[in-house]
Amino acid sequence: MIQNNYFLSNEDLKEHFYELIDWNEIVPIYENQFLDAKLFESTKNPKLEMAPTNVDEAISFYEEILKSCGEISGMYVSQVASIVDSKGLKFENGEVIHPKEMVDVIQMYYDAGLGPAAFKRKYGGLGVPSIIKAMIAEIMYRSDSSITIAVGSMGLAAILEVCASEEMKNEWIPKLISGNYTVTMGLSEPDFGSDLPNITTKAFKNGEEWFLNGTKRFQTVACGVNGGSGITLTLARTGTQESGARGLSFFIVENKDYVVQGIEKKLGIKASATCETVFENSKGHLVGKEGFGLVKYVMGMLNGARLSVSSQGTGIVTAAFEESYKYANERIQFGKPIYEIPAVRRMLDRMERELAGMRCLMVEAAYSVDKYYWYEDGREVSTEELKSAKFWEKVANTLTPISKYYNSEMCNDLVYDGLQVLGGAGYTEDYDLSRLYRDARITNIYDGTTQIQVNAAIGGITSGMSGTGTFRAYLDHLSLGSDGNKRLKEIREVFESIVESFKSIQDQSTKEAYSFEVVESAARVIIGYLMERNKNKSKSRKEIRTKWCKEFHNDSFAILSSNLIKLKSL
Repeated sequence: MIQNNYFLSNEDLKEHFYELIDWNEIVPIYENQFLDAKLFESTKNPKLEMAPTNVDEAISFYEEILKSCGEISGMYVSQVASIVDSKGLKFENGEVIHPKEMVDVIQMYYDAGLGPAAFKRKYGGLGVPSIIKAMIAEIMYRSDSSITIAVGSMGLAAILEVCASEEMKNEWIPKLISGNYTVTMGLSEPDFGSDLPNITTKAFKNGEEWFLNGTKRFQTVACGVNGGSGITLTLARTGTQESGARGLSFFIVENKDYVVQGIEKKLGIKASATCETVFENSKGHLVGKEGFGLVKYVMGMLNGARLSVSSQGTGIVTAAFEESYKYANERIQFGKPIYEIPAVRRMLDRMERELAGMRCLMVEAAYSVDKYYWYEDGREVSTEELKSAKFWEKVANTLTPISKYYNSEMCNDLVYDGLQVLGGAGYTEDYDLSRLYRDARITNIYDGTTQIQVNAAIGGITSGMSGTGTFRAYLDHLSLGSDGNKRLKEIREVFESIVESFKSIQDQSTKEAYSFEVVESAARVIIGYLMERNKNKSKSRKEIRTKWCKEFHNDSFAILSSNLIKLKSL
């Protein structure tokens, strides 16, 4: 793979960071008017030592993190990714063995402090907003998915900051960070994947302690890394089987207390251990309240996972574009680089602008979380602040599944084109496109398939497009400054017709079958507004953004027009 700093060499990502994101809006909200810095002055708590005292300090702190991440990812991880993929994993005597090259670079990420990126400073985390977490994940995923999954898995435990008791937070989160724990979501079972309300893993109480029995499948890095510590955040039944979702609770179970029965042989992410685990009177630690496991805690954890996969899609496509662009400029055919062949250049141009759109959506989804997540800290807020937070929470609940669906589907689409640029060479293992192609395929499957994401988003879109609906208000907010763009107005009008046509469908099964067309259309409208806004704000790259916008809007108009025809024909 290309070897350089994956932050400093990425012009589009840098422009987002340095020019397009309004840090003066995000930082004071996230930092709670720099409370951590004030607490450090009074307490000298070493965990708060790096807390910024103003916006400029926060930006400098974020910049150093991204530079460090870019250095490790682009200079080191990228150079062992194909080796790690080729060696894969071994399963011997109940133990999962990872390649040494993988373990070495994982340690580099830990040594740089990037493991606990998802946690607040008071627990030993980096204390950065979701936008920075998204950028870190993109940079890491560009170099390799298996390695990034192992390091980033710890972030799943950030849900503990929201739902665990103070005692559990203070006990477990620092332990996870200092011990470099891996974390997995203990949800799927052999007979129940997305049908979580019917899972059968059971938890019972003996005195004051909980114990679990059952089997979980598709448990990513549930084994830890080469004997290292890990936990499974496990969904288990504390009520009767008939109690459904309300009978499910959430537990921490350490990997020393369950057995890894085997690992899956997979198409891609070959060095990411996908385990089947067996609980036999395994000790569990109840998180939060009984009965809230699925309806509250797991849903919160999945939101974070959706954002991560959105970043994964963006990172993989960045790698595919850069590798195929380099190849196209070096491969000589008919006396010229194949980049000069119009059909090839057209594919690369589409990859570049669609990647720019994916990054816009990734950043915006993370931004929507940053705009509401703070109020769960329990800080005192005004009525207006609470109203704004509730608005952005509704937006995030629709935007996060859209970003997961869209960026994972587009990831598969664009990596396909990247491999095509390389032709026969791309189909061989001599080039990284074949690995990226295999790794991309999981993105629209795990952490909720595209069909699950569409189902999660459709209600927020259709009900939100009422006269006073949240989604309509959100689109109106995005459209500010783009009023003069004729094509965007036409796209919005077609989208309005799509929503009305969808609402008029009487048969519920037909509605469910055609929800995709509505969610796809909504995604294109959102990204179109975001790209137009960034074009208007851009100082250094306005020309290329203007070109991207024109072609993206034309593609969107064609896609939405086709979707409207389908819906009207029902």
